[in-house]
Amino acid sequence: MTRMSKQGERRAISKRRPKVAFPKSGPKKDNLAQGFRVHENTVTEAELRFVPKIS
Repeated sequence: MTRMSKQGERRAISKRRPKVAFPKSGPKKDNLAQGFRVHENTVTEAELRFVPKIS
């Protein structure tokens, strides 16, 4: 086995190193009571309306 040159050793080392894990920094989830945002202009179950099919 032959000796490896210093330049060859440097070239053999991968330039990509594992990065230190950072804490997540994305948007935080809303703490919603019903699991979704309630909109004022929506039709509730008490206000169900019959929509006839027009053909």
